[in-house]
Amino acid sequence: MKVLFVEGRNPEPLRRLARQHPYPYRLLYRAEQGLYLLEVWAYGPELEARAVGLEGFRSWSFELMEEGQRHP
Repeated sequence: MKVLFVEGRNPEPLRRLARQHPYPYRLLYRAEQGLYLLEVWAYGPELEARAVGLEGFRSWSFELMEEGQRHP
């Protein structure tokens, strides 16, 4: 499964991008740096193409290698 990350200082373009597609996402914020990070899972190629086209934003895509949870 592919995971896309898009970083920028304005959350609204990230929200619009995420809400235009049916993929699960999370929007994270780091107040110390004034940065927003959009994380989208199991997305299609059209979303990645649109993310790359966002001016003033950086994007990365990764293949999920492992997911887990520690149980006590």
